[in-house]
Amino acid sequence: MTVEVKTSPKKVFVVDDNRFFLESLVFFLNCQEDIKVVGTYHRARGVLQKIKAAQPDVVILDVKLPDGDGITILQEIKSHLDIPVIMLTIYEEGREQAIKSGAHAYLIKGEELDILYREIRRAGKTN
Repeated sequence: MTVEVKTSPKKVFVVDDNRFFLESLVFFLNCQEDIKVVGTYHRARGVLQKIKAAQPDVVILDVKLPDGDGITILQEIKSHLDIPVIMLTIYEEGREQAIKSGAHAYLIKGEELDILYREIRRAGKTN
């Protein structure tokens, strides 16, 4: 007899100002049985409160938002919350600063989605 252990999905909060990209990403993430998007936001202002309210396991954050900088938001998140943050951006530059600021990973938009799924699963694990 095998016992199947059912774990609850990793709760993800996504911050990106590109509506088409955001909606597409949410769709693909929610297609994964072990990942569930619990919130989205498109701005820097007020994002910390939105993340606190959603209580995600992982945050996916764009580097550039119309009203703020993703690295600054990352630092704010890390100073107030113990949540892994995955930077997801089109910009190659900024990787080193993001990792130094506490990002779990720095991924480039357009890479295989499996890489993002893997990092979400890794980030959600407690050590």
